[in-house]
Amino acid sequence: MKKIIILTLLVFWCGVAFCQTPLFRYYNPQIKKHYYTINFNEFGNGGNGWNFEGVACQVYPPDFGQPDIAPVFRFFNPQSGDHYYTTGKFITRRDLFGYRPEGPVFSVYKHRAPGLRPLLEYYNPQSGDHFYTTNKHELERGFDGYILDNIVGFAQPR
Repeated sequence: MKKIIILTLLVFWCGVAFCQTPLFRYYNPQIKKHYYTINFNEFGNGGNGWNFEGVACQVYPPDFGQPDIAPVFRFFNPQSGDHYYTTGKFITRRDLFGYRPEGPVFSVYKHRAPGLRPLLEYYNPQSGDHFYTTNKHELERGFDGYILDNIVGFAQPR
């Protein structure tokens, strides 16, 4: 019986691990904004002013539906051109007034687990851009005016 339980858990864990997909990061230097998607075909290696910056981390599809994994919703501010990503279905922060929901776009773990890193949210008040990474050394305590703002969830590094 013990072997069956261990085997079942191993099969489940491997199934979860193989469902991960890359989260692609793009940057538009004209509007100084970042954009994240699991759909490489949206901009491919770059297009419509967006430069491909690589894979930010490994995430799950938006409808993954596991208890420890939460969908991340994308919001867009048409005035600033900024995209904001959060596990909340609604934005309650007053400083994010004007953002419109675009729906769930990927999923992340809710809690820290071995091999996972925090998906860090940085904000640049000068450009109004939100930046997301699992590499805390990428922006350290701030780079080009970015300030650590939040932890969205936990993800597998790239």
